[in-house]
Amino acid sequence: MKTPASLIRTGSLLTAMFLVSACSNIQVPGFGRSAPEPTASAATAQVTEPPLITSLDWSPNYTQPIRYLETQLREQSDEREMGRTITNIAYLYDAQLYVLFHEFLDYLPDMARVREIDEQNTWLDTRQEAVSEAFNRNGGGDVGSYHAADMFIAQTRQRMSLIEQRLAGVKIE
Repeated sequence: MKTPASLIRTGSLLTAMFLVSACSNIQVPGFGRSAPEPTASAATAQVTEPPLITSLDWSPNYTQPIRYLETQLREQSDEREMGRTITNIAYLYDAQLYVLFHEFLDYLPDMARVREIDEQNTWLDTRQEAVSEAFNRNGGGDVGSYHAADMFIAQTRQRMSLIEQRLAGVKIE
């Protein structure tokens, strides 16, 4: 019989996995490569009012599952388990960046959206190169995958910070 603590842990992991299942664009060596998303067509319309989505008082909270998994990661010693855990953390950060980037796009006129999407696609390629380099530099395998995911997280957090700054500059309250 499972203890209440193990049931809570299992529930938390299932919740994290549910959130992660919607995020399939993480590029860690050995997991394949997806085709880049097409860019939006150029138009000249200007956004003068806040996007309709801003009236929705709802956004996902990634902090709790990320903190939980980071705690789990610190307690683990098996390289495979550590690799799985850090990869799940990377998936959550990627999902968080995805949502943030789309929120940012909502506030931009169409021409600026096209530029930002092009820049994001270039950044995604750059992130993949850094992740692949970290994987190779650390000899591949479980150790390489761990370091690749760690690089993925570092690159993603840095990009989130930049997008948050840009969003603050264009957001209409």
